[in-house]
Amino acid sequence: MQNEEKNLSNTTENTTETTTKKPKKPLFGNFDFVYGFLLGLAVMFLIGGSTFYVYFFGIPPFLNDLLVTRGAGNASLTLASASELQSGDKGYSLTAEGAAAGAEADSSAGMVKSSVNMAAVTRKLGMLQSLIDQNYLFPEDPDKAATYIYKGLLASLNDDDPFAHYYSAEEMRESKSSKQSTYHGIGAMVQQLEGTNEIVVTKVYPGSPAEEAGLQVGDILYKIDGIDISGMSISYVLPNLIQGEEGTTFNCVVKRDDQEISMRISRGNVEVPRIRFGTLDEIGIELTAGASSLSPSDIGYMSFANFYDVEERQAKQALDTLVDTAKIKALIIDLRGNNGGDIEIASSLLDYILPDDLTKFTEGNSAFQQGKTLFAYTRDKNGKGQEWYASDGHEIDIPIVVLQNQNSASAAELFSGCLKDYDRATIVGTKSYGKGIVQTITSLTDGSAVEFTTHYYYIPSGLNIHMVGITPDVEVDLGSSAEDYMVALKDDRQMLAAVDTLIKNN
Repeated sequence: MQNEEKNLSNTTENTTETTTKKPKKPLFGNFDFVYGFLLGLAVMFLIGGSTFYVYFFGIPPFLNDLLVTRGAGNASLTLASASELQSGDKGYSLTAEGAAAGAEADSSAGMVKSSVNMAAVTRKLGMLQSLIDQNYLFPEDPDKAATYIYKGLLASLNDDDPFAHYYSAEEMRESKSSKQSTYHGIGAMVQQLEGTNEIVVTKVYPGSPAEEAGLQVGDILYKIDGIDISGMSISYVLPNLIQGEEGTTFNCVVKRDDQEISMRISRGNVEVPRIRFGTLDEIGIELTAGASSLSPSDIGYMSFANFYDVEERQAKQALDTLVDTAKIKALIIDLRGNNGGDIEIASSLLDYILPDDLTKFTEGNSAFQQGKTLFAYTRDKNGKGQEWYASDGHEIDIPIVVLQNQNSASAAELFSGCLKDYDRATIVGTKSYGKGIVQTITSLTDGSAVEFTTHYYYIPSGLNIHMVGITPDVEVDLGSSAEDYMVALKDDRQMLAAVDTLIKNN
């Protein structure tokens, strides 16, 4: 009996032990697989996120500081790939199209299309900012730093495009404010000499502040408020140093007969006609008796320095007076020193002179309107642009000579080039400046703006005059000294050549 109980007890124990050792089924299946999957995701997220951060923002400051201070190598090496180091990390890349264009010897544009590698630039900027954050002794102005980064990007275009510029929001506000003020001059005309770049006074208007101060024709402007302007561009000196608000004054030092003469000149509201015009007898030029069927009263003369709204209105009034009232038979248009202006104004004056139906350059060309006189057209790098055509129904059909020199630029070149293309004018003087490009100012949402060249412009024959200029039909060099520019029209070699050309062609 005891043996049976013992056996029964052993059986029960064995059963219990067996039951205890039986494995339990996991609630969520195989935990090893889940844990491994989650761990893999975490590692991938960590590596991917770190790579993304370093690629776009650079190494975090504390790691960069550790690398630099621990002597673990040059920090720049940790931010540049091998290809960037081989190329000098210049921050630009060629597109396949650009590389092919650059490789073609007969590329019409002669340009390589490229764009800034923003990732490489951002990485390098991140490194530089880290070095500044960790080591720069003085406080940094972040707004100024950003502005100069943008200015630097636009300034990088200046070798090919001297007009490229970035304007901060503050600069744009100052520019708008200055344009709202009334600015005045001193009542004198000046000319920049080609050989010496000296700015010489060519005319002083009677009763003007310049005359009252003692400025004389032939004076060479030397210093303005202590600033030596020798060699400065006249396009900078006039608006920035000479013109200003009415009633303000400036100290001017001029060179006159090997002497330096100082005078204080006031800025005032000087009413100066923008257009000078008249017949030859009215401006004091005589013709040799019997030399031509043209008399001094038969030849008109007109001169202006810019192509803006005032010049457009006054030029058309002058043309009406000369053609309809004085009944001139020939015309001299003097564009020497005319530095251009608005292409719309130049086209409007061309429209007033030329007939509407000259089709020499448009007939059969689907890119242009048919049956219309084409004045000029622009094209951007994608071949898109604008054209200007005749439409006013007005015409002046008399022989014309255009006077130009090395300072005739932009719209002035478009004007003379168009008349030359249609054989409606003879060009006398020297080769013009050669500016055949158009700039565009684009405003940004934060109030800043960028300006750079966006288009070439072409005269009707398809010539782009940029860095080429308009070559005169009759070349006459006026000279490079101040005395050569100070002569009256009756002694002006270029003017006399223009008169002689009209007489020979009559």
